[in-house]
Amino acid sequence: MRVQSALGALILGLAAACGPIGPSATPLPTIVLEGGNSTTASESAVGQVTASGHVVAAQEVHLAFPVAGIVESVSVSVGDPVRIGQLLVELEGTTAQLEVDQALRALREMTSSAAIASADQAVASAQQEQDTAQKKVNALTYPRATEAFIDNLRAQITLARKELADATRAFNHVKDLASNDPGRARSEVRMTAAQINLNKLVGNYNWYTGQPSEIDVALTYANLDAATAAVQEAQWYAAALRGDPIPAEASGGRLAELEAARDAVKAAQAGLEATRLVSPIAGEVAALEISPGEYATPGQEVVVVSDVRHLRVETTDLSERDVASIQVGRPATVFVEAIGQEVAGTVLAVSPVADILGGDVVYMTTIELASTREGLRPGMSAEVHFETTP
Repeated sequence: MRVQSALGALILGLAAACGPIGPSATPLPTIVLEGGNSTTASESAVGQVTASGHVVAAQEVHLAFPVAGIVESVSVSVGDPVRIGQLLVELEGTTAQLEVDQALRALREMTSSAAIASADQAVASAQQEQDTAQKKVNALTYPRATEAFIDNLRAQITLARKELADATRAFNHVKDLASNDPGRARSEVRMTAAQINLNKLVGNYNWYTGQPSEIDVALTYANLDAATAAVQEAQWYAAALRGDPIPAEASGGRLAELEAARDAVKAAQAGLEATRLVSPIAGEVAALEISPGEYATPGQEVVVVSDVRHLRVETTDLSERDVASIQVGRPATVFVEAIGQEVAGTVLAVSPVADILGGDVVYMTTIELASTREGLRPGMSAEVHFETTP
């Protein structure tokens, strides 16, 4: 009764000191009867700041499927320990598995021994075409015939012109005869043959002594460029089929088809993986929100995994007046009332963004605990004592 009376009087005295209730009312300090200590999120002793907080897991993941489907199996229960990569929940994935199988079959067909042999043949054929094109380019810079051959053509042309002149004179003597006269016919045939022979020799002479046109030169070089590119693309494709490294700039229609087949396999495998929830961290199943046979929608939280072996403390009321004296890396002491123990810690981070608590500006601070005590669990209340800078 005396304690209650004293407490009532103390509360009334504090209320009277605070004045009328309103927006500008001063927050009441926290009163701790046991031990006679009174602490707030402010400096409680020289060189020390105290703040309230709660225990949190160092890591916690909230897992959801990126695709919709019927849950086929659930491999864990709440409270079960899990390791990294462990399968937790799986959707029915028959269709996804079929897509993977089809993509793999198509890729195996494209990369078979027969396909590799065919690609090697294509390389050899492309190299032949390149060699032919190169010879044509080389021919542009060399004479088409020797001087002796050209001199011989000139002599033949001289004789052919004489023969044409003689045949023409002979025909002129008989041209007035009837068209069916044998002598006239023989003279006309001789003259025509002489003209044809002269035309052929002159044409040969012009070709052997002439130069290719600009169009001929451009086309010849373009053919060589195309043949060279075809060889390179054929070599890249053959190398890719064998699994040899190829440069990033490698190109070609067949290579694009091969890359598309490989991408199809990756996409199909990703689709299958999307039907399986695995744990990205080691920890404990903190929540399980689905059962076999239920329908899961994309983004629906299904499992929560918490790393309860590595715990931290986050403050809730560190005042703006005190945050400047808190430095990352400085020691701190955490008292957890639920287990009645103190735990050593280190300031891990100070939030650069403020929160508002009851009209006061506060900053969340994270403390890394040096050890995990028996019975310590996420969610427990804690009191943090910081060692401040001078």
